[in-house]
Amino acid sequence: MPRQGPLEWIDGNGWLVLSGSDTHQPGVTGEVDARLLTVANLDRPLVVLLSEGERSEAEAVVQHFVALGGPAGAGFILADLTARDLQRGELPELLGAAGILYLGGNAPLALVERLRSSPLLKGMVRGFATLQGLLIVGAGEVGRALGAWFVAPDDQLVTGLNFLRSAIIAPHFTGSAQATKLQRVLQARPGFVGLGIPRGTALALGPRGQVQTWGDGEVTAVVRQAVSG
Repeated sequence: MPRQGPLEWIDGNGWLVLSGSDTHQPGVTGEVDARLLTVANLDRPLVVLLSEGERSEAEAVVQHFVALGGPAGAGFILADLTARDLQRGELPELLGAAGILYLGGNAPLALVERLRSSPLLKGMVRGFATLQGLLIVGAGEVGRALGAWFVAPDDQLVTGLNFLRSAIIAPHFTGSAQATKLQRVLQARPGFVGLGIPRGTALALGPRGQVQTWGDGEVTAVVRQAVSG
């Protein structure tokens, strides 16, 4: 299992990319989006899965990456898919061949609840772990779900998809107020680190232990405060 400092993530041949921005934003995510194409297998299709929204929004993300020189593919809205769609439909078939899985949207809890009970999660793990070399992007709010734990809208800690084993992910990070909130959350998870990722920035974790920061900003590591007395 790759490990660098406090970061530990699942074994595999793919990359895990945690973006502080929601999907693609002109003038904001361009550098991150271009960088992820340099480490992806562009001979394999792109799958975009948004937790909610219109399918046209997911397809727009596909076209954005095609315009950057990326592969063609298809976009899906998780909220519109039935349990059968997640087992035997177009999405699992395409995922089995994909080189990039782009997860976006604003509903990480819904994403975790749907994926955890579906074969799609096994397909994600298999694609990441094997020579398929699936690159998984967690964009913005949905990126939280790729951790072992994440903060739900009611500020409670809930279990995530466990791709990143030792960190709590905080996208849209802007500074001290969020750092203080992360420190409070970390009191319940000794040994974990908080990752504050601002817009226009991504943390990229590679199959040989690479840890890279892409984009304009810096990733902030927030640690648990020692309890005195």
